[in-house]
Amino acid sequence: MQVGDRNVFGMRVTALKGRMLDLECEACRTAGSVPANEFQSTRCGSPACASSQGRTE
Repeated sequence: MQVGDRNVFGMRVTALKGRMLDLECEACRTAGSVPANEFQSTRCGSPACASSQGRTE
């Protein structure tokens, strides 16, 4: 992974910090950090995006 990578939920990597990634939602610009191994399954948790990124399982 590198800065600028995006997952299918529109979360973009803004910084790499060891095993952690700083992410930003491209839709609402909410920022957060997650473990690198959870990047591909990370969705935005903001109220603005919750309805559009809900789980479909």
